[in-house]
Amino acid sequence: MLRLEGQSLQIAIAVSADSAYLLFGYDQGVLGGLVSYPGFLSAIGNPSSGYLGTIVALFNIGCLVGCIISAFFGNRLGRKNTIMLGCLIMVIGGSIQVSTYGAGQLIAGRVISGVGNGMNTSTVPVYVSETSPSTRRGKSLAIQMSIVIFGTVVAYWLDYGLIRSQTGDWQVVWRFPLAFQNFFALLTIITMPMLPESPRWLYSHGRQKQAIDTLSRLLFLPPDHPDVRLVVAEMEEALTIERNSPTFTFRSIFLEKSDIKNPRRLALCFLLQFFQQFTRINVIAFYSNNVRLSRELSSLVAGLIQIAFWLSTFPPIFLIDRLGGRKVLMLGSIMLLLTMTLFTVGIAVKTPASSRLALAMLIVYEIAFGMSWNSVPWLYAPEITPLNLRHVGAAIECFSEWLFTFVYYITSFTATRC
Repeated sequence: MLRLEGQSLQIAIAVSADSAYLLFGYDQGVLGGLVSYPGFLSAIGNPSSGYLGTIVALFNIGCLVGCIISAFFGNRLGRKNTIMLGCLIMVIGGSIQVSTYGAGQLIAGRVISGVGNGMNTSTVPVYVSETSPSTRRGKSLAIQMSIVIFGTVVAYWLDYGLIRSQTGDWQVVWRFPLAFQNFFALLTIITMPMLPESPRWLYSHGRQKQAIDTLSRLLFLPPDHPDVRLVVAEMEEALTIERNSPTFTFRSIFLEKSDIKNPRRLALCFLLQFFQQFTRINVIAFYSNNVRLSRELSSLVAGLIQIAFWLSTFPPIFLIDRLGGRKVLMLGSIMLLLTMTLFTVGIAVKTPASSRLALAMLIVYEIAFGMSWNSVPWLYAPEITPLNLRHVGAAIECFSEWLFTFVYYITSFTATRC
């Protein structure tokens, strides 16, 4: 088997892991373009707006369950095995969705896919962070979040193109997008076994020799090189501190009082994702229908906004490691406040000029979010949690993400269709 090292190995890890993350974005967006297609609605029994919103949102409940599974079993399974298991579960869920002939079957498939996605979103950032050089971790995770948005763009325009063309059997128009999600999961399942496990996970589980060999491959340096020794010393120091700390239990999230301050770290993981969802970014694009555009033009504008959103995720790739996450978040928050204020004014005034202002501010809002809050919260969990709690921090972070995404989808889906 080809033994990859250095940059080629890091690229291979990125392709395999980021395929699972592209699936994260794709699954978030694939139903968004189908919920107005008559053929799809007929196949699932023409549900009411409220029921349809529940079907879309229940994916997030599955993600919640996947996060809990990762919190309890992720450290035991390892980063690679957790990701591969998550992708396998997503293939099962995707297969159920594509063969659906009713709302119940679609719900089952969405929830099962959500379980796999929750496991992946809890684990992939940790795996990428632990296999990236310390000077490039922020950049690597920013690339991941850009790929998530690219997955949403792919889903939206695939739906849009198939619905617009409507060539062949009408069922292909909605079954193919649901089937296509399995491609990304299978790509990860096939490639992940060829890649090394996280060196930090290996070291923390007593497999020091294998961890050092993996570090040597990742850094493309001999095992006794000072840079490799430095990383090993950092891992040993982290483990020593953790051994001298109180034994972790889920009860200790609230009661532990050591100098490491684990409860505070885990609370930050939860709150950052809550604040990210509080921007309502997952539903804000629905309001493009309220700026005096035709239905056809609104759909086109929504797709263009998604592309602008994706392009806005490029600057953080180069800025996060240079400026730091806090500065990026603060600058982004100021931009979000200003643009949302002007957007609200534009919607309230209800004149052609104010509608154009609202549309412009909607686009700027998405861009501001993509440049700041889209990436930074996901970077924090792997960086601020101790080695033995890294899987827990990632799971809590994702639990918050999916919990509030579910709440916002349920409330906003019905509200924007009233």
